[in-house]
Amino acid sequence: MNESEQRYPLHQHENEEWDQDEEGERHGRHRHHIAPLPDQSEEDEEERERRRRMHQREEPSEPELPRGRLWPTLIVGVVAGLLCAAENIAFVLLNASLFTNAEQLASRNAYQLAVSITTLCGLVIFISLVICAVAGFIVGKLVVQRSLGFLAGLVAGVLYYLGAIFLPRYIPGFPSNAPASGNVTFGGVIGGIVVTVIFMLLLGLLEGLAALFGAWLATRRHPYYVGYS
Repeated sequence: MNESEQRYPLHQHENEEWDQDEEGERHGRHRHHIAPLPDQSEEDEEERERRRRMHQREEPSEPELPRGRLWPTLIVGVVAGLLCAAENIAFVLLNASLFTNAEQLASRNAYQLAVSITTLCGLVIFISLVICAVAGFIVGKLVVQRSLGFLAGLVAGVLYYLGAIFLPRYIPGFPSNAPASGNVTFGGVIGGIVVTVIFMLLLGLLEGLAALFGAWLATRRHPYYVGYS
């Protein structure tokens, strides 16, 4: 027995070392596969602390529209309409000779007369569109709501038509009035009313779109339209 123990001592040491290696490897795998769970209580406490430190002005709030939006809109629309009518009448009076001598100028050079009147009308309408765009910009700054900018332009367009085109027809000697001809009939009166309403609404729609553009420019970065602050 002593000879066998002395002859094969290394095999026993090798077996012991092999068992120790396997045991160490098992402990290593166990140590790598089992990870500690995160402490949820600490995360909740940190979240509560962060919310408690949040200042009141830093909390998100939903933007609201100002109250009493209709009256400022109507006032701006009326002022814009009066300005449009005034500038139209001013241009007509400054170019009175062009309208009073229209028949004589037409017999000489009809094309030149048409170009002159078209240019004048285009300039007057362009200035009225600028006025309504500015009115819409003011409405956008005052009440924020863009649809009310369109309403202000619509009111301005209706007043513009009534003050600069419809009413001057009944002013004797006004330069833009054409001499009346023929007899007045009931059908002609109804047709004139229908035409007047159609052109008045078209002009109001045009001026309303210009005012809506101005309101969009005024509110394109407002929190009510771009999101909460």
